[in-house]
Amino acid sequence: MKILTVTLASLVAAGMAFAEDAADGAAPAEAPSEVRFRAGGDFRLRQEAFDNVPLKTAEPAVTRGGNNNYFRYRTRLVGGVDVGDIFSFNARAANEFRTRNTGLESYEWPDELILDQFNIRLTGLFDDRVDLTVGRQDVVLGSGRLFAEGTAKDGSRTQYFDGALARVRLAEKRTLDLFGFYGSCEDDFAVGHEHRDLTGLAGGYNDMDEISSGFFFDDRTLEDFGFGLYYVWKRNTSWRLPSGDRMGAEDIHTAGARLLPKFSEEVSAEFEGAFQWSGSDGYDRRAGFGFGGLKYSFTPTTYVSANFLWLSGDDADTARREDFDTLYGRYPWISELMIYAFDGDGVGTWHNLEYAYAEVGHAWGDKGAHRVKATVGQLFAPERDGAGGGDERGWLGTFFYSFPLSSANGITGHLFLDVLEPGDYYVSDKTAYFFRWQVNFAF
Repeated sequence: MKILTVTLASLVAAGMAFAEDAADGAAPAEAPSEVRFRAGGDFRLRQEAFDNVPLKTAEPAVTRGGNNNYFRYRTRLVGGVDVGDIFSFNARAANEFRTRNTGLESYEWPDELILDQFNIRLTGLFDDRVDLTVGRQDVVLGSGRLFAEGTAKDGSRTQYFDGALARVRLAEKRTLDLFGFYGSCEDDFAVGHEHRDLTGLAGGYNDMDEISSGFFFDDRTLEDFGFGLYYVWKRNTSWRLPSGDRMGAEDIHTAGARLLPKFSEEVSAEFEGAFQWSGSDGYDRRAGFGFGGLKYSFTPTTYVSANFLWLSGDDADTARREDFDTLYGRYPWISELMIYAFDGDGVGTWHNLEYAYAEVGHAWGDKGAHRVKATVGQLFAPERDGAGGGDERGWLGTFFYSFPLSSANGITGHLFLDVLEPGDYYVSDKTAYFFRWQVNFAF
């Protein structure tokens, strides 16, 4: 009901804006008859390989059978139409299938055809203060740590949200994002339906839908100090465990803030924290999340930073739940390798984690087309609920390099590597790795 209310209110507001222009006799910036069509797409080829990724359990001690090596082939076609500067319609169809060298099963080609964008966008409503998008859309809000992935169990095929998003410009550098989304466990519009679970919290098909609404406020009016505030209400409907037992629904409330001070031309920082609670039967959640980072920029394209991340874990000695729910952040924003290490709780359900790490980055070439980033740090578990009994998840190192292969033809690539030396939180002591190379062709 909240989602329908937000969507209907957005559509009514859009209609009022057009009616107001008509009543005032205001002429649009461009004649309504000016129609522009858009078309394009991209093809992405990836090879991914990983082995020895540890689990919190004793048996099995590593996830997904250990050694995995496979190719992923994703094709997307994009189309749209613009009418003047106000109205646009956007659509994108996607397909991805996999072939395995080692590990789990391959996909049967051609797999599914997915409509992963299908929306209308109204720009510059209410005297150029409001932009409204209604329909299926990709969305990143705030830092993206908690709000970027609407189809968390779909891998990297899609990340869409279904619903409405309005961006209100309160001042030149001050915005308020208002949203309402509904995420279904299945995509009923997919052609060649494989009954893939898109939203669940554990392995297999969970039959859980996700509903949310809230706001993100961002203020960058001060040159040396930016900040943001947000609140998200999210409902996870009743869902099914792999055993067949059902878990109750939960209404999760998350309130947070983000600070972006700049101390000099070279030194800046970022701080983000959120508190989470629910009063749903069987949950009574009280949890927290925090991030702090200090960055030194030698040049606009070269930097080093020191960072600390904390996500609360569940204390087994209390009746309350203290594990943080990362909302729409169940994607590899922390680590590609470690996302699989949470298979025991549900892939990408980041919680019970402390991560102290250093990061260096550099960009060069035309418009910084070449980018390299490396990190090294130690991971901890605040709650010792792993089979190893300790609180050290291990040492993690990452390396990422993106580069152009043919700028004239829209071909780019990247290399990515994660390496983990497991600690005493796990039973497995074998070095784990995740490696990927990618080529993307946009047309």
